Amino acid sequence: MSIDADHIQAWLTQQALPLWSQAGFDAAADGFVECLTLDGQPLLDRDKRVRVQARQIYVYSHAHLLGWTPPDGGPSALDVAGSGFRFVTDNYWRADCGGFVYSAARDGTPADTRIEAYEQAFALFACAWYHRASGDPDALTWAKRTLAFLDENLADPAHGGYFENLPHDLPRRQNPHMHLLEALLALHGATADTAYLDRARVIVDLFRSRFLDGNTGTLGEFFEADWTPAPGTAGQTVEPGHHFEWAWLLRRYAEASGVDTGKEADALYQFAMTHGSDHAPGPAQGLAFDSVLRSGADPRLGHGTSLDDNKRLWVQTEAIKAQTARLESGPDDLASAHLEILLERLFGLYLAVEDGNWQDHLDANGHGFSQTAPASSFYHLFLCLTEVLRVRDRRTDLC
Repeated sequence: MSIDADHIQAWLTQQALPLWSQAGFDAAADGFVECLTLDGQPLLDRDKRVRVQARQIYVYSHAHLLGWTPPDGGPSALDVAGSGFRFVTDNYWRADCGGFVYSAARDGTPADTRIEAYEQAFALFACAWYHRASGDPDALTWAKRTLAFLDENLADPAHGGYFENLPHDLPRRQNPHMHLLEALLALHGATADTAYLDRARVIVDLFRSRFLDGNTGTLGEFFEADWTPAPGTAGQTVEPGHHFEWAWLLRRYAEASGVDTGKEADALYQFAMTHGSDHAPGPAQGLAFDSVLRSGADPRLGHGTSLDDNKRLWVQTEAIKAQTARLESGPDDLASAHLEILLERLFGLYLAVEDGNWQDHLDANGHGFSQTAPASSFYHLFLCLTEVLRVRDRRTDLC
């Protein structure tokens, strides 16, 4: 079936946004719930990770900017985002050393108090979008406070980038830096302050010099302290979803900065499409694998191999975003056709559960095996679907 703009808009505005602002919000204790059952019931016994709070703050901030009004008189998008923002800033900042902690109990009491660079990146992302939606100056104050914490406590002056956490655990990862780039671009978009774009350039330079393997056109995931690839399989493991995500982010950075990133974005896209996607006939054909070995891009190293045949929801949403980035660059029949295939698979396999909910993980035969719907996936879904509406359908609101 063809997934047109009206279909996407109806799913977002009448199903997903109402479900996750009501069943997905813990009104009795505040903050967003971690997950729902597949029939849409909240699971309230799970600790609340700060990344989930931040992602949902983004979703409802963006929904507000796109003009969403709840169809049933429920809480407004901005009210939901504001409640989440206050829950995070009231409860997650670690008083003794700074930084947002990993998770809190249902009532906001700190649960897992480790400080991870990945969580700081999403806190920044939430600050950017909430400020953009509300104009609240506190959001920018928190963003500057978080960046200062990163610079003072996690920056690596010897090799660049940021350490994973306060103990400087190995392996190092590109993933927190990718999301830091995303947050910095969001802050620049919200404020037009070029200081954020300058910081983004440093991340892109690190990507070019350390994360990207120019011989294979692949993005490394795991590294030693000096950014050389981690030993063994970890150093050869790559994730197609992150290739697609970087391809989209590099276009966003190029638009903001005027710096040409087309060559790198194309290399990542081509690898993920050729070696990171399932070409076998069947219900999952066209979907991207969770992880593969980078050897597929170099014939001297043998054929590329998927590490398993499973396919996470978020990986497909990033593949969708990458197709929209290609289409923004100019006519691209292959990207256009693949976008339609991905949308059909998304709605036919992942979203074919209770209204507004999702199946998060499929096996090789396209059968779902997740027992719950994680809230963390809404950020991926909302961003990719609003990109389809913006690029393919020329729709810039949800009214």
